[in-house]
Amino acid sequence: MTMISDSVMLDELAAEFPGYAFSTQRTWEGVSLIAVRQEGSARSGLYVVITPDRDEMRRTLLEDENSGR
Repeated sequence: MTMISDSVMLDELAAEFPGYAFSTQRTWEGVSLIAVRQEGSARSGLYVVITPDRDEMRRTLLEDENSGR
């Protein structure tokens, strides 16, 4: 398994999902990724995803984008 830094992972997610602001947060279970829909994105309204799993983050954001079409 290849490990990448948090900053590289956040940059990759931001490039793939430009309508969201990404960050990390230390939680009880380790470090989690946080995605918050930004003002002016394709869909309006607050939408927040918190998960420690990058693949789950991607799936969730793709599902949200596809449900808005």
